[in-house]
Amino acid sequence: MKMTMCGYCCELCKAYVVNISRKDERERLSNLWHKYYDLNIPVDKIYCDGCRCDKDNAKRIDNNCPVRNCVLERGINNCGRCNEYPCATFNERIGLSFQEAKEKLGEDFCQDDYDNYLLAYDNVTRLSIKKV
Repeated sequence: MKMTMCGYCCELCKAYVVNISRKDERERLSNLWHKYYDLNIPVDKIYCDGCRCDKDNAKRIDNNCPVRNCVLERGINNCGRCNEYPCATFNERIGLSFQEAKEKLGEDFCQDDYDNYLLAYDNVTRLSIKKV
């Protein structure tokens, strides 16, 4: 599994370049990011080569991600490897677990939307289970 430095799962992320080339679902992703995370990212800005991509011109949703910078500075693989995990920097990129997403949306929650578009960002569960 290709995992970001904060614990997101690239293979599940609809913003990841490989997934965009297979089937572009960025419009739905943008709507769900707004609905669940209050993010307003235009569809044309949703494109990510991945935080581990070392190309000089790599595209990321946030080229100044504080988690990426911290992990690189510490020389670790991901936040789960840090003695200070979870910290304020990690919490800037914390994703919603299934239960948290369900509680946030109540009756408007859709498990298919969560499974297909948001499971990629459940980094707390992923880092806690894997202890990677």
